[in-house]
Amino acid sequence: MTRQRTGLAVKFALGGILVVLFVSVINMQISLNSLRRERTRLENDIADLQDDIEETNYRLSEETNAAYIERYAREKLNYRYPNEILFYNDIAE
Repeated sequence: MTRQRTGLAVKFALGGILVVLFVSVINMQISLNSLRRERTRLENDIADLQDDIEETNYRLSEETNAAYIERYAREKLNYRYPNEILFYNDIAE
């Protein structure tokens, strides 16, 4: 009788261990997929920032002239001429 009880207890223990291992593997797969998505997003952010750096370096290497200063004032500082009216289209966003 004790041999059957021992065998049954071992089977339950092994079954419990297998269930825990199965749940752990599924949890790790979910975490891995999440980390892969995060890595892809971060790689895209890095590519965008590198493009911004290249553009900034290009603009810094340009000769400083009146057209460049005017473009910078309009794009970055939102300056305008005194008699100029600016219209913005926020509908497309």
